[in-house]
Amino acid sequence: MKPLIAIVANEYQFAENVFHNHPASYVPQFFLTAIEIAGGVPLILPLVDRTAISRYIFLADGFVLTGGQGVSPFLYGEEPQPKLGMTLLQRDLFEIDLVKAVAETQKPLLGICRGMQVLNVALGGTLYQNLAYRNQPSLKHMQIPSPDTQPTHTVQLAPKTFLAKAFGKSVLVNSLHQQAVKQIAPSLRTIAQSSDHVIEAVDSTTTQQFSGVQWHPEMLLDYDQRQIAIFKDLISKAQ
Repeated sequence: MKPLIAIVANEYQFAENVFHNHPASYVPQFFLTAIEIAGGVPLILPLVDRTAISRYIFLADGFVLTGGQGVSPFLYGEEPQPKLGMTLLQRDLFEIDLVKAVAETQKPLLGICRGMQVLNVALGGTLYQNLAYRNQPSLKHMQIPSPDTQPTHTVQLAPKTFLAKAFGKSVLVNSLHQQAVKQIAPSLRTIAQSSDHVIEAVDSTTTQQFSGVQWHPEMLLDYDQRQIAIFKDLISKAQ
């Protein structure tokens, strides 16, 4: 039986003059397609009362945290700086509680972009509120206006990891983030970095339960079909 993969939804308030102007819970189709191609059954998990998390943990075989807003800085012990972008505290708290609940099981969780940052914060790490606050020059990590579905820079991969097995020593990735991992959580390790030493991927130090990538592999499948290996790794762990 194919594993059931719960993808945490984002919340969106439609702009004025859009049909009905109703708020919505959504997951970009890229994620649903990638999970299906990788051999899983996607399930959209809405942001509801956090007491429902235990039910979701029982129901799903694996979990995905997706991209979106920045992570609220007081959740990692800082006050907001001027270049901090939009945050959504409800989502932060829900996803952090989810990570901690998953950690009590043997079920896998994959964080993508913001999702990797949430994973790091939930496990005790910190973030750069904006890459502009780093003490060294950075690459252009927010590639807009270039298309999301094309790569824009290279990341170097640590050997003997699931990423190295799929891609070799390096891989071209897209880049759609303003925040990044600063202090990595004690239970995570760095398995990929860009040339400016931004952490681009992590996994668990002692188990294979958690993994995260800073780029968006679900958007790159037409350019590089090997990117599906990131989702297949999750599916394999969930089976």
